[in-house]
Order: sequence, then C-alpha cells, then structure tokens
Amino acid sequence: MTSAESVGPRGSLRVRMLLSATLVLAIFLGVVGLVLDNAFRQSAQQGVWDRLQPHIYGLISVTQELRDENEFSLDLPKELLEPQFNNLGTGHFSVLFDEHGNEIWRSISAIDLILGASATAQLMATSEPGVMTFGQLEPIKRHGPLFFVTYMVIWQTDMGQKRFVYAVLEDFVPYRNEVASFRGSLWGWLLAGVFLLVGVQAAIMYWGLLPITGLERDLKAIEGGERAYLEGQYPTEISGVTRSLNILLEAEREHRERYRTTLADLAHSLKTPLAILKAEAQKPSTKMKEIDEQVDRMNEIVSYQLERAVSRSSTLVKQRVPVAPVAEKLKAALLRVYSDKHIDMSITAAGAVFPGDERDLMEVLGNLLDNACKYGDGKVRLRANQNDEGLKVVVEDNGPGIDVDDRHRVLQRGIRLDSRESGQGIGLAVVSEIVYRYGAEIDIDTSELGGAEVRLRFT
Repeated sequence: MTSAESVGPRGSLRVRMLLSATLVLAIFLGVVGLVLDNAFRQSAQQGVWDRLQPHIYGLISVTQELRDENEFSLDLPKELLEPQFNNLGTGHFSVLFDEHGNEIWRSISAIDLILGASATAQLMATSEPGVMTFGQLEPIKRHGPLFFVTYMVIWQTDMGQKRFVYAVLEDFVPYRNEVASFRGSLWGWLLAGVFLLVGVQAAIMYWGLLPITGLERDLKAIEGGERAYLEGQYPTEISGVTRSLNILLEAEREHRERYRTTLADLAHSLKTPLAILKAEAQKPSTKMKEIDEQVDRMNEIVSYQLERAVSRSSTLVKQRVPVAPVAEKLKAALLRVYSDKHIDMSITAAGAVFPGDERDLMEVLGNLLDNACKYGDGKVRLRANQNDEGLKVVVEDNGPGIDVDDRHRVLQRGIRLDSRESGQGIGLAVVSEIVYRYGAEIDIDTSELGGAEVRLRFT
C-alpha cells in the first residue's frame, strides 16, 4: 500500500474543507445565536419594565390621604382599575410601604404573597426619591423569582415630609416562557440553517473541486498510456500545476528518449573501432599500439555518449578544433576497416577549424566518412574550408547517391535505403542531431563524383 492510499478519508481535500467550513459555520452561528438570545432577553426585560411602569403612575393617581391628629398615612382602593391586581393567581402584585419598610397596603392579588424581610429590604434599598427602579427579586416562598419596579415619593404634610415606596411586581413565569419559546425557535432554526448551509457548502465544494477530480482522471489516463499529456481545460488556479506537470512529462519523455538514442548511438559509434580491432587481430603483424589506439577511442566514445545522455542543455562550449588532424585519424582507421574495397580517400582541410567539441566533430565526420566508404564505389572526398561566414564541410562519394525524395527521410532514425549493407540507419540521424544542436545546417545533394554529397555549414 502506498503512502497516499494509507491516508484514507482524512487525506481528502473535500472532507477537510467541509469539516473546516462546518466548524467555522457552527462557531459563527453559535455566536450569532448567543447574541440574539441575549438581545431577546434584554428586550423581554424591557417589555416587563414597560408593562410595570404605568402601573406605578396608576397607583399614585388613586392614592388617598389618611389624616388624624397624630398620624398621617396613605390608602388605596381595595379594587383597582387594572383587573390583574384584583384577582389571585394573575402573577401581578402591588404593595405600598412607608419609609420604615412597613407594609401599609397591598392589592387583592398579593394576599398570598410572602415577601419576607430580605425581599422587603431589597425593595426599600433600591428605591430612590423620584426615581423608578427596575430589578429582580430572588425566589420567595410559594413563588419563584419576581420582577419589580419601585418608586419612592416624598409626601408633604402638616407634620413634615413623609416617604412612601410604591412597588409593582410581576411573576417570572411569563418572561421565562417567552424566552424559552424564543430560544427553542431560534436554536431550531439555527440548527436547520447549519444543516442546510453545510449541504449547500458540500455541493459547492463538489462543484468547485470537479476540476481536480478531472485532473486525477487525466493523470490515470496518462499512467495507463491512454494519453501523453494533460490536455483538458483547467481553471486558472491549477492551470499552472498542469502546465508544470506537462513540462515534467515532456522532460521525462525526452530523458527516456535521450537514453534510448544514446544507447543506439553508442552501439553505432563502437562499430568502427570494433571493426578495426577485428581487422587488426587477423593480421600477424599487428602491434599493441594499434589496438591501444582503438581501445582508447572506444573509451572516448563511451564517455562522450554518456555525457550526452545526462546533459539536457544544448549550450556548447566554444572551442577551436582543427579539422585536418581529426579527419586524418578517421581516414587511417576507415582504410583499415574497408581495406578490401581499396578506397581512395582524399582530405582537404588546411586551416579549417571546427567551433565546438572535438568529440562532436569526430562523431560527425566519422559517420559521414563511414557512410561514404560503405555506400561509395571506392572513391571518397572530404573538403573543409574556412571563411568569414564560418566552416563549410563537404563529404562526397561515387556511389549510387540518394534520391531527392529520400534526402529528408535518411536524416530520421532507423531509415535505411540500402538493405544490402549492415547497419541500423542512425548514422545520418546522429549527424543531423549534432548539427542542429550547433545551430548549423545540413544539406544532401548529388556529388560531382556521381554519388551523394553531404554539406555542413557551421557559423
């Protein structure tokens, strides 16, 4: 199992994005829910305040004075205009205290209300003259928590100022039910919104990640040999990735092709030294010097081809290699290989200089001269001259030549026009590849000798 396969669903980009989006959505809606819940509670409490405040003014408006020689007090009717204060169990209560916290009147609805000393003290402590105070009492006996509004008035009498506290109270139950109903509705809708938005987000992610699924499918097609490159239309965000992948695929193919052609070139290049060794081995007068020369030549060829195999750049080190010594060395070798054909080979290259690697020159001239010896009829001519425009090399033979229609084909690998001679059909292709790497030109024409003429121009 590969590392990618062992990751499982946790490695899924879609799952990770969906989980992240769900978490962010849940946190966001949770915070929104808390904010709305708090805002509704404050609004509900404001509603309680708005309901209780007018009752204070109503109580003050129906207040009556009670006077005697030594006492002054206030009194309210037994029944009030507001019906919720005239019946038990309505959850609304009203009470009147004197300045010492003594209860001097209460509504019919508050008959069973037991405030206790702590509740009375809280009501008196929160009261300020001329200021309406809103608050909440802790749970009291036979009742739960209560909201209250208190208002302290200063009554001017013949005996001086008297303070009285009006208190209107409301049971917590309506408020609690209202908040609970809102919370149930709020969180229910928020939860439904989470599921809905997660579903929408999943659909959006599925649609948004479809190009990646298509990319995976295309890569599998390449892996299976059905395609060579990524050719689909991809979004801008991944087009750079697909472009880079295509570059890598092209580089890999070039790399593989370069190794394949290098092996073929290596085998082709070793043919001549091996043929010389074979010919020398059959001579009784063979010297070790000749064998050593060919072995060294084979080592150079192997090193040269390996260097070509690992090199990607076509940048050439500009050297100045005299053509004549290289051509003469090749002439001596080829005359030994084709000694049975009694080849007449002439070389004219005085002053000609090749602008590059000596091994490239050896490869080019070696292939051209070898083809001329192989397919010619015993006469080969090499001419190289230098001028202001660069180096021009011409190799001719007196063989059957190359038809006009075939001159382009012979520069391709594996194309052989004469099946009578041994070979792989890559000699001229190697020459063409090297020439093009140097930005030079290669032409094939008919020689004055009657056979083929190959012209090279290096600038």
